[in-house]
Amino acid sequence: MREVSWDDALTLVTSTFPSLGFEQVPISEAVGRISATDIYSLCDLPAFTTSSMDGWAISGEGPWSIVGEVATGKRSTRVLSTGECMRIGTGGVIPEGCTSVLPWEDATTESDNIHGQSVDGANFRPAALESRTGDLLCEAGTLLKPAMVGLLAATGHDEIAVSIKPRIGIFFLGDELLHTGVPIDGAIRDALGPQLPSLIESYGTRVDVATFVVDNLTALHSAISGALGKVDAIFTTGGTADGAQDFIRPVIEELGAELIVDCVRVRPGYHILVSRISEGDREIPFVALPGNPQSALAALSSFGRPLIYSLLGRKQELLKSIELSTEVTTAKDFSRILPGNLNGDLFTPTGYLNSAMLRGVASADGFALVEPGINAVGAKARWITL
Repeated sequence: MREVSWDDALTLVTSTFPSLGFEQVPISEAVGRISATDIYSLCDLPAFTTSSMDGWAISGEGPWSIVGEVATGKRSTRVLSTGECMRIGTGGVIPEGCTSVLPWEDATTESDNIHGQSVDGANFRPAALESRTGDLLCEAGTLLKPAMVGLLAATGHDEIAVSIKPRIGIFFLGDELLHTGVPIDGAIRDALGPQLPSLIESYGTRVDVATFVVDNLTALHSAISGALGKVDAIFTTGGTADGAQDFIRPVIEELGAELIVDCVRVRPGYHILVSRISEGDREIPFVALPGNPQSALAALSSFGRPLIYSLLGRKQELLKSIELSTEVTTAKDFSRILPGNLNGDLFTPTGYLNSAMLRGVASADGFALVEPGINAVGAKARWITL
């Protein structure tokens, strides 16, 4: 298996690895998680007809005599007769006999009487205006944002079924990497270690292992095999080519892993390998990213994030269609990934496009996925968010 297209690689990655399942969490812990099931309203919202204003619950024509107050969060046992009113706050349950709510600012008080003008039904918030019992509020595979969690709480949910958060192990390869200070004596300052764990966690995971491994087959095999019982997916950086110090292919063979993607016809990101490791009754994805920083980020955004979404049972992102502001020519039969920014749908690359460079990506909001061949100004491409 060699050099599949970008689209074929994405299909292979997203169709090979199923969801890890789900767990129940308290509603207070659901923000940022992925809904594992469709979620329905457990009640009407509002559950009762309520006031949309602070004011007076009035009955019939005025003036109205004050006969009480609607307590917050309580139904009133008082039935209003024509010419009577009760104080009411926003969200207060409309008492029986009430014909409208007169706002404070529209009312005048004389002794124990209220004067003003109102229209029947004014400032009522009808029951079930927002949702009815049984309404679908959230589909399975949806990222639970704060407002959605608030809505689920408002409709009676105490616990939510969410996707299990994948545990991730990351191993950074490269004897040439320096981890502190400025580069000296031919060494290269590591630029992936400080960013990949946080980036991968932002996809909805938990990074439990993040460590550096020397360029040695025995050491790499030991590190990965020792982590298999603790993680749900493995990521590595570097060592994916065919050089004397590239040990990813040999370790895939030693682990007995099944190779799913063996390089992709895209620049940067060509040297990505995706395999599947069998560990008892578990199937663990092993994503080997290229070592060059821009290549690693392009490959992670293209295939690592969708793979994690599959483990989460999360809906895959549909790539937005964009237009190129400049002509782009790719290598024969290869797609191109360019860091840049959008103005509306118009894409402008940031520059610094070498696969070893991060400066262009650092000022970019995403990547343009450009089709193979000559792409003129105005040609269509696809947008991969960062």
